[in-house]
Amino acid sequence: MAQLYQAYKELNGQNPPSALMKCMLLNSADDIGNPGPDFKHGWGEANVFKAVQILENNNYLSDSVSQGANRMHSISIPPGIKQIKIMTYWHDKEASVNSSIALVNDINISLTSPTSSTYNPWVLDYTPNSTNLNQPATRGIDDRNNMEQVTITNPSSGSYTLNINGFAIPYGPQEYWVTYEFLTDDVQLTY
Repeated sequence: MAQLYQAYKELNGQNPPSALMKCMLLNSADDIGNPGPDFKHGWGEANVFKAVQILENNNYLSDSVSQGANRMHSISIPPGIKQIKIMTYWHDKEASVNSSIALVNDINISLTSPTSSTYNPWVLDYTPNSTNLNQPATRGIDDRNNMEQVTITNPSSGSYTLNINGFAIPYGPQEYWVTYEFLTDDVQLTY
């Protein structure tokens, strides 16, 4: 993380926002274990080289969303990409002590391709039994986490639209960060 802070400071002349650093570190991780995020390995093994490439290529953005609002961001996918990884992360407000769900401000994301195919983020089954907790992630609506990731293997080139929906933002507007990574080789294409 110190190397990422230093790289950002050298590129931008100031210290980075911590939310951006976390988003980059998670999104650029090399997947291990079950395909996608899992309860044993999280988002995978940190890959600082890929995180620095996100910084150097300026593959990140920040914005905010209010209750019920939608924000759209265009991401241009060049030809020859084997996989795209897009993550949204936000520092959430702390939940009350007796809350059954820790997430307070709930942002939902989806990615729409140039051919109008829509991709939801990866979600895990949080049912507390060993069989469910060890299942691979599936695509769906995430109402538990303050980070959401969409991946597409062998995407067609073109302009994709990332939709950020302020589904439940009782304390807003909510600032968020988006990072995106383009993989050009077959390494780590596991989900």
